[in-house]
Amino acid sequence: MDEIKIFHHSLVIGGTGMLRDVSLALADRSHSVTVVARNEQRLVSLVTAARSANCNIHPVSLDYHNLAHLRSSLESAIRLYGPIDLAVVWVHQTSPEAPCLIAEIAGRKTSPCRFYHVLGSRAADPSQQKTENHRRARFTAYPNIQYHEVVLGFILENNKSRWLTNQEISQGVLKAIESGKSHYTVGTVEPWSARP
Repeated sequence: MDEIKIFHHSLVIGGTGMLRDVSLALADRSHSVTVVARNEQRLVSLVTAARSANCNIHPVSLDYHNLAHLRSSLESAIRLYGPIDLAVVWVHQTSPEAPCLIAEIAGRKTSPCRFYHVLGSRAADPSQQKTENHRRARFTAYPNIQYHEVVLGFILENNKSRWLTNQEISQGVLKAIESGKSHYTVGTVEPWSARP
């Protein structure tokens, strides 16, 4: 906690599972962290872990498929804790409009919001280049969003491939934030045929 707070208000969507360590690290580096997740027990566990490290996490239990509830909850968090200057967003493809809604709300400020869109390895499918370009283009509609993509790949070891562990994912997402690169791959996505 002796560290200087880098961010005023950080937002983590899906921050209790594979991004749990990201939520905790940002709690140490932010004045306020809002974590949105569906699993209330995991949220309680996360808040407890943050408190034991003298950090604060503001939990929001909701299903991001309910866009009206997501909108009102994010607007409420902004009223309480101030504008969002960092967003880490892990949303399943079953709610394709949620990331854009989050960008719209987070981008309603005068200074830019760093928006890290965490995507599964399928986002790197070489046959889906058009989809990637379309996805990036959607976020240019939000002028106060600095859009970054973090693609979760896989690990090649001993002539075999495996998916990333939660710890590797969290470490990779934190490295992506530190790097500031517009596109960052955690692990590898090549060769595509080696994907587990």
